[in-house]
Amino acid sequence: MSESLPKLRISSKRSLSEQIYTFLRSLIITARIKPGSNFSENELSVHFKISRQPVREALNHLEHDGLVSIFPQKGTCVKKISIKNLQQVVFIRSSLECACIENIPSLNVKKYNAILKKLKTNILYQQTRIDDENKAEAFLKLDDKFHELICEFSDCEMTWKVIQSFKGQLDRIRYLSMGHESPLDSLIEEHEVIITAIENGDFEKARDLLKTHLNEIMMTHVSIKEKYASWFEDNDI
Repeated sequence: MSESLPKLRISSKRSLSEQIYTFLRSLIITARIKPGSNFSENELSVHFKISRQPVREALNHLEHDGLVSIFPQKGTCVKKISIKNLQQVVFIRSSLECACIENIPSLNVKKYNAILKKLKTNILYQQTRIDDENKAEAFLKLDDKFHELICEFSDCEMTWKVIQSFKGQLDRIRYLSMGHESPLDSLIEEHEVIITAIENGDFEKARDLLKTHLNEIMMTHVSIKEKYASWFEDNDI
């Protein structure tokens, strides 16, 4: 496996384990490391030309995210996609993000306006700065930023961090569906109507629109599973 991995330019500005984690997570999410793939801590340390400790920490983080399984003395395996896990992730994420919308009336006007301005800028980027050569990955980052900004309405720094820590399985489906099962124009339009409802002060409507938007993935995954059946867990509900 390590022979097929791309190179990673190590930076001195971030910890080694964080860089390895982010790098491998991205490769797993975008299916460049496919479900069922195996690799070892030692192979990765040789590939990245670093000690095993930061690799071990990165793999432990990926295991916590539900993306890999670590088998002592045997190696690490990229987990297959679980629909049962996906259902749980969507429920929890939807609950948290909708609660962020409900918290808007408690924010001071200055903070509310600042977040709304950033959301509008994000939409503009979605409309104008998508890389045609890699639409899915480019949009995935902007989509994540949109939802991170929604979470800022919670006035709780931990909200997005918590969501990010458990949505790995969801991100794999999101990547595979973008531009196909989930046309980007439709996703951008859904983002726009959510922002419009927020700006109009109709927070109940914004919450309902957001909930529908987040739950659409439970329909999208059906055709994805048909295309990539071997990437999903057997006998999963």
